[in-house]
Amino acid sequence: MKLNIFPRRMQVKELRSQVKDLQHSVDILLGEVETRKSYVGNAYQDYRTAINELCKKYEGTADWGVLQVGNIVDIRSAFIIGQGMKPVSEKKDSREFEFIQEFIRYNDLDEELPQELAKEAELEGRVLVRLIPNKEKKQIDVRFVSYNTTGYKVICAEGDYKKYEKVKYRDSSSSDDSGYSGENVTMGDKDVVLDASEFVYKKFSGRITKVNDVMPKVAKVLTQCENLDKAMYDWRRINGLFASPTPTIKCEDVASAQAISDKIKTINWKIGKLLILAKAEYTLVGADVAGATALEKEIIANAKIISGATGVPVHFLGYPELMSNRATSTDLFEFINASCNKERNVWTGFYEELFYKALVMAQKFQTGYNPDKNPVKAKIVEVTEAKMQELVNVWLPLYTANVVDLDYMLGKIPDIDPDRVKRSQEESAMRMLEKIKQQEATLEGEDSI
Repeated sequence: MKLNIFPRRMQVKELRSQVKDLQHSVDILLGEVETRKSYVGNAYQDYRTAINELCKKYEGTADWGVLQVGNIVDIRSAFIIGQGMKPVSEKKDSREFEFIQEFIRYNDLDEELPQELAKEAELEGRVLVRLIPNKEKKQIDVRFVSYNTTGYKVICAEGDYKKYEKVKYRDSSSSDDSGYSGENVTMGDKDVVLDASEFVYKKFSGRITKVNDVMPKVAKVLTQCENLDKAMYDWRRINGLFASPTPTIKCEDVASAQAISDKIKTINWKIGKLLILAKAEYTLVGADVAGATALEKEIIANAKIISGATGVPVHFLGYPELMSNRATSTDLFEFINASCNKERNVWTGFYEELFYKALVMAQKFQTGYNPDKNPVKAKIVEVTEAKMQELVNVWLPLYTANVVDLDYMLGKIPDIDPDRVKRSQEESAMRMLEKIKQQEATLEGEDSI
């Protein structure tokens, strides 16, 4: 006897189809289908998209989050680079140190350029500068290359993610008047390929093994910046529509309402004037403030999240009332200084590599430099109240107790030249010695009389 199983299979298949349709209808009712498509905590999950949006917000051309992003980037870059950068060398009379000092002045590294580079690094999460030999002036030109504009790619040595060998990108500004026509640049199709000696590249975020996929710190709170801006806009709309209460007169019938309306028009009544009504109830009706309160809480919550993620204190974002009465100015500055400490260390390495490669490249037109024998280091000048308190409370007692020497103590003082301090001390001691000798000579002359 042969069983016919096809009808049963058809029934199971039809049943599964009905269950699937029912589940789809339930998903639509619950909103889960729409949630999977658009409701995410991070709207910018692609590196290029996030960086492009971050740059638009900083430049002021985006729809939302312009004020917050601009404020965060400027504040963070100011704290990261501090009072600037200065070269440091054990042999300050060496030719290498003299060249780097002139190199810094020539490229405005003692003025606005460090701040500008720090700002660009905050926007892109990385920094790439190109070194171009200027034979006419016998100097090295430093030019920033934007990832947002060129989309450059850093190529590492095989099996070594820390060794950057080349950089490739297409640059629309690479033309015959660019000032450089090296062998590695093809001017016709505007493809640029830089060797390791021609660039300095550092990244400030991302995984250690990922060289090109770098998400800037500020890009991680773009959604929160937009939400804060939108909540403030909604708050403004509510205030514009419902901030002023509406005068309301409740009448018993239509005739009374019409009579009162005609009378008000006749006397040109306005709020503030006396109004006497017969058989009518006058009130001022306003909107429920529950919606505005919810928006205010959303604004505060987003401000706190942005502050925690970027290290920028909430009062720098425009909300000083959120500061606790236990918070002091020192604590707040320590908060952002700690948040920027990693970036400062990266910048120190960036400038030391820049000095080294500039000296190597300068050998093309001025021989005799030896950056390996006479290296020039970099120091980020950082002068804060907490730093001064650390000197007074920690290092000065250790110096007076002979735990550390004078050189070590002076090295902890920001923006100071230890050699100059020593020379000043020696000169002061010599003047004091001369004064003592003059006093002794005077006393001997008086005794002889």
